[in-house]
Amino acid sequence: MNLISPFNIMKNTRKMILLANFLAIAIVLNLIESALFLSPIPGAKLGFANVITLIILYVYSFKDSSALTLMRVILVGVLSGRLLGPTFYMSISGAAASVIAMGVFKKLNIFSILGVSVIGSVFHVFGQIAAGIFVIGSIAVLYWMPVMLLLSIPAGIITGLIAKKFVALWNVWYHDVT
Repeated sequence: MNLISPFNIMKNTRKMILLANFLAIAIVLNLIESALFLSPIPGAKLGFANVITLIILYVYSFKDSSALTLMRVILVGVLSGRLLGPTFYMSISGAAASVIAMGVFKKLNIFSILGVSVIGSVFHVFGQIAAGIFVIGSIAVLYWMPVMLLLSIPAGIITGLIAKKFVALWNVWYHDVT
């Protein structure tokens, strides 16, 4: 007989609350970064919201990380008024490529969280470029790829270092929550 214990209900509720808080933080980080950091290169950002994606990937699961990322991109699209616009498609394509690549490389267990972050950053560029070709209808977007890839590596390192620190702290403080 499989009984639902109060402990499991409380643990699941705690996890949902934590994931909702992480989602809210990721949305705020994304909106603030979009508003404050005006880059001369279209689409170039550090990607602070991806720190949350990495944390969830390492603390919880690929499934949770993917769901949180999808919800973040959609809600940021709604809140910024860009839902279903060209930047939304580029954002969701980049995020999907990134989270899938990070999930695969985390599972392969050949890179640290830092390496997985850089891979995610690079794949984010690939996803954005693919969507850009589709949205714009021209391969001219490919001219941006070398610059975006060059910028993606330090961005991946920075977000990876931040996520690595948070995951280490999480494992010390909240190891019983996951």
